[in-house]
Amino acid sequence: MENIQNYLNSLWTGIIENHAFDIFNHSIKFDIKVISNEEEVYHQLRFNNVKAFYYLNDQPPFEPEDDDYLELTAITFLKEKTKQIKVSCGSSEYSHLSTKTNFSLEIWGREMIIEASVVEIDGKFFDVGFSE
Repeated sequence: MENIQNYLNSLWTGIIENHAFDIFNHSIKFDIKVISNEEEVYHQLRFNNVKAFYYLNDQPPFEPEDDDYLELTAITFLKEKTKQIKVSCGSSEYSHLSTKTNFSLEIWGREMIIEASVVEIDGKFFDVGFSE
């Protein structure tokens, strides 16, 4: 498989112009504009067959300001799937819910972690599979 991280690196510091979460079709899509050498390059990043995602916004301000935009500060493919999300609550009803994520996105210091078996970057598909 080609090096997926090289493709993801080309998206760093891009401006997220649009995003869509399609829960019915298990996908998350980002339209990203990257400005390099005064040239605007548009990319589409899509996570397909999404098993889980988690977004953490723990940095003030929690409300967007007038001139705010979303920057994809960093994105990493976690081949070893070392980050795990496990639901913890007082009820045992949810104790079976856990996932090992394989993508980590930083959006202005806020974190989104995703487990998906396929990622598509500008029409190029990477089948990365699920964790065991």
